[in-house]
Amino acid sequence: MLNTIVLAAGGAHEPNGALFSSDVNEIIWGTVAFLIVLALLIWKGLPAAKGMAQARRDRLVGELDAAAAEREAAETALGELQQRIANADEECARIRSEADGTAAELKAQLIAKADADAAETRQRALADAASASAQVSQGLEEELGRLAVGAAEAVVRDTLDADTHAALVDSYITRVGSGS
Repeated sequence: MLNTIVLAAGGAHEPNGALFSSDVNEIIWGTVAFLIVLALLIWKGLPAAKGMAQARRDRLVGELDAAAAEREAAETALGELQQRIANADEECARIRSEADGTAAELKAQLIAKADADAAETRQRALADAASASAQVSQGLEEELGRLAVGAAEAVVRDTLDADTHAALVDSYITRVGSGS
């Protein structure tokens, strides 16, 4: 039975030729189907492919334009930043100069104030010393007067009268006060 199937199959087909298959109808319908598919691809696929290619081209051009704009903006920002850095250096130098000037003025003011305070303290100390010296001198005069009176009184208690005694004390105090 296998032989009959092989014979039946073998008799229905002729061997392929060098250029075409044995069935011409298959070539014709295959060509028609290919042409229909090709026509559909050209009719529907080609505009879609052109649209996709144009959309991609437009997208790429847009991205390139956006990248160029971003680059230009970045270069502008870089220029501004470099300018600000240069200005910052100048501003820093100006601030340092002002700070040095202010520090010098403040130093001069502090030194002047310290000198004034020292002079004032010196004057107060001299005044206090003079006052203390005057108080000590007055106290010493009074003490010396009292001691002199006591000594003179002891020596000449009975020989001097009251007027002579007062004149003697005044004379002694005057002599001690003048430093003689």
